[in-house]
Amino acid sequence: MASVTGHLTRNVIVLAVAGVVGGVAVLLGGLVSPHRALVAWLAAFASVTSLAIGALVLYLIGYAANARWLAVVRRAHEVIIGVFPILLVLFAPIALGVADLYPWADPDARWTEHEARMLEAKRAWLEPLGFAVRGFLYLGVCTVAAEVLRRRSRRRDGAGEASAVDPEATLATDRAIACGLLPLVGLAITFAGFDWIMSLDPTWASSMFGVYYFAGGFVAGIAALAIVAAWLARRARDIVTPHHFHAIGRLLFAFTVFWAYAAYFQAFLIQIADRPAEVTFYLARLDGGWTGWTLALAIGHFVVPFALLLPRRVKYRAGWVAGVAGWILAMHYADLYWLVAPSAGSLSPHWLDLAALVAVVGLSGAWCLWRQRGVPAFAVGDPFLAEGIAYRSPT
Repeated sequence: MASVTGHLTRNVIVLAVAGVVGGVAVLLGGLVSPHRALVAWLAAFASVTSLAIGALVLYLIGYAANARWLAVVRRAHEVIIGVFPILLVLFAPIALGVADLYPWADPDARWTEHEARMLEAKRAWLEPLGFAVRGFLYLGVCTVAAEVLRRRSRRRDGAGEASAVDPEATLATDRAIACGLLPLVGLAITFAGFDWIMSLDPTWASSMFGVYYFAGGFVAGIAALAIVAAWLARRARDIVTPHHFHAIGRLLFAFTVFWAYAAYFQAFLIQIADRPAEVTFYLARLDGGWTGWTLALAIGHFVVPFALLLPRRVKYRAGWVAGVAGWILAMHYADLYWLVAPSAGSLSPHWLDLAALVAVVGLSGAWCLWRQRGVPAFAVGDPFLAEGIAYRSPT
């Protein structure tokens, strides 16, 4: 099974150049409007990070469940979850700009008496140093989980008669590691949602918000996997078959519904309770020009992919599944922008949003592909690979 190095070099260069250009544009824009640049950076960073953590959760579940078919796309999965080291670097502007981005960290912010009392109860948590430490801790947990299993997977590639590596034994150990790390990664993405997004409006809280943030990231992680798998399928159609895309398509379909469920019931329960401290989140998104965005998000993130993935036969087509996955990724960013911008002051779209997205995606993508130099396109030492290739969709 050939290395994918030759196919990656040009993409690495293109993505790296785009990322650097986007980063310089954000830096220059930040000199004029620091707050607006940080808002754009947060929306892009939170989108990519939630996608990466969502992909990591599926990766861990694959090991925990001994899912044979996922062995075929193990390397595709590892391309995506290899992003965490650079995300630690890309988080730095948010940690450094916390006082300009989050009103609870701004000493000059003005609060009503009621808001001041609410914030006082949260002061032990909403503190700049603690915010930065926790952010790096969330990303650190995910980095350790991804790197440990990626490296163990790579070690199996060299297993053979002369090797001391026992693929079956290492796979059993990997399953135990994945089971142990899943709760920690789940807590990391939940509290990251609370810290990075929900605390933009420190007077608003929702116990469902962590689930909502995870749901969007999980379906985006599956979508990213579908796109990388489609790229591999073009070079190895006898390994990545239509049955694998049917399986990925089913996951995309199911967790698109899950995202819609989380989004709807968070809004539904808040509407029923009708508490002033809770409804402000939705009032900000149904006013000031955001009504159309909210409606477009509901249609684009749920109705469109639901309709496109509902027929059984289309999920066997790699191009179709990858195309829908690309649409879902665009809607995922739209969702994160919808979460960030109104809470940061009902900001309208700006060129800095595109620059930040290009920077974060470009640098992250270049890093992920650069790390795959000389790496086999498939996990050749995985004991489940043969069964995975022979996988046939049961429905």
